[in-house]
Order: sequence, then C-alpha cells, then structure tokens
Amino acid sequence: MSATNSRDVKKFQDDDRGFLGWLDDNPDGYFINRARTPKPAHHVLHRSSCSHIDRSPVIRWTRAAKFCSPRRRELEEWALRIGGGEAVLCQDCFG
Repeated sequence: MSATNSRDVKKFQDDDRGFLGWLDDNPDGYFINRARTPKPAHHVLHRSSCSHIDRSPVIRWTRAAKFCSPRRRELEEWALRIGGGEAVLCQDCFG
C-alpha cells in the first residue's frame, strides 16, 4: 500500500491482502480501479461492498491499481485532479 497526493486516498497495487483488508475495515468506503496503463475513461468508482469483488483467491484484484477512500467525494476529486478524468460509476454499485 502507498499513499497518494490526497490525504485519505490509499493505493493498492499487487497487494490483494492489503486491499481486501481495507475493504473489511471500510465497509462504507469507495474505490476506483485504474489500469497499469491509465486511461481516464477506465476510472470506475465502486462501493466497498461491490458485488464484483467475490474474494476469489485465484483472481489478482490489485493487478490493476485500486485507489481507496472512506469518502466518495475525495476519490472523485482525485480522479479529476490526478487521474486525468471523471470517474465512471459502477452500475451495480450505483444503479
């Protein structure tokens, strides 16, 4: 895990254990996926409880970086400022 420029945004890359632990510790939090080769259109905002995360041990969840925060607004601002584009809402999380 590493910090980003935003106060409470945490980055997890190649750290599934850390990411899944963060989700457990922040059940009302949010995260954004970001590919290793970032493209603004690929910033997808999810809730910590997203049904896409099934915790399968065969899936490398943090191969694509996960940026996590307890606050949605902070992640959306991060996406605009650092991520290079607006976050797209996960349809399962935000319907």
